[in-house]
Amino acid sequence: MAQIIQLFKSSPTTLTTATPEASDFLQRIKIGVWLNCNIKQARNYIFHKRFFALLNLGFEYWTPSGGAITPAEKDYLHGYVRYLISMAVNEEILFETEKTYNDTHGLWRTKEVAITKSFEAFRKRAIVEAGFYDEFILPDNTRCREAKSISFASMSEAEFCQVYRAVFNVLWNTILFKKFRNYQEADNAAMQLLEFAA
Repeated sequence: MAQIIQLFKSSPTTLTTATPEASDFLQRIKIGVWLNCNIKQARNYIFHKRFFALLNLGFEYWTPSGGAITPAEKDYLHGYVRYLISMAVNEEILFETEKTYNDTHGLWRTKEVAITKSFEAFRKRAIVEAGFYDEFILPDNTRCREAKSISFASMSEAEFCQVYRAVFNVLWNTILFKKFRNYQEADNAAMQLLEFAA
């Protein structure tokens, strides 16, 4: 029977259960039974929860945008408009026409499709934007970035601290600076979310 439990070192040669679940598990095992253990030093669980409180704060204040026109299509149209400008005199009319075309065509493409928010997609994107990803080349030679796992087993405490700081910077620079006066105020709001969830 494989079981993962949390223990802490309570004296030089004694491990003590750290959670009620660990205590319940050990009480079910008969005295004298030998156990094989694979010991790993655990990350700070509270800090892990704080990370998700920060992500929830960013997710709460994030409003999806972008529309149905891809960046490549916008670049292509913009290049064509710049070509027309090089041949014509009035660039303001052409730029306004480009914007109107993108907006109108984007609305036509979406018809009545609602844009929804996904926390899982948001979380993965924030980690990728923070620079913690694996990159793959797909058969069509496009590059795909996949967020690295932040699980306890795959990342040390020091690495996790780097991820936290980098993701905080990403969320600050893209979302949170619009709602809070400074880093500390945003961090305090995330901590309040953490306390509310506990």
